[in-house]
Amino acid sequence: MRVIAGKFRSRTVKAPKNMKIRPTSDKVKGALFNMLEPIQGCSVVDFYAGTGNLGIEAWSRGASEVVFVEKAPESLRLIAENLGLFGIHPRHPGEGIRVIPSEVSRAFYLLHQEGRKFDILLADPPYETGVLKRLQNLLMEYPILKEGGIFAVEHGLKDTELEGEFPYPLARQKKYGDTFLTLFKNGGPTEGRGQQP
Repeated sequence: MRVIAGKFRSRTVKAPKNMKIRPTSDKVKGALFNMLEPIQGCSVVDFYAGTGNLGIEAWSRGASEVVFVEKAPESLRLIAENLGLFGIHPRHPGEGIRVIPSEVSRAFYLLHQEGRKFDILLADPPYETGVLKRLQNLLMEYPILKEGGIFAVEHGLKDTELEGEFPYPLARQKKYGDTFLTLFKNGGPTEGRGQQP
């Protein structure tokens, strides 16, 4: 895996030695970030962070803040190793890089309790039926996405239906093999995300 664009362009992100973690391929990651641009100045949460691949890409492209959320000890070690390789160091909340070692539901709760709202929420959960519904419930209970913000989820072919009204309208969706990239927008102008240099 490599960083595709930004200050770390072409540098390698260390991948897992086992298959318990399913990193986003460079092709799918490139398509995702093309759909998300601009990233410059945006605050980002990388849920189910795995290797830290997506969050590092966002940081490379100029995100002002990236929060990595992961519960698995082996993944947390890999995230720490990758951040170290890039000279990226966790800081205090709201000051750049943060790692939250917890379940996604707990992280939603913590960020909401802190009064935080973000420009972009990324989610690359396990490919299993019902994952979008679980994320839908979390977004409804803990509205941590800014107006004009984007919620982007990578999911499998079997998890394409949502029950009831999703909190935000569908913005874009693309299919790559057995993978869907689905983006929802929280109203408002997308031009309001982040700040240009």
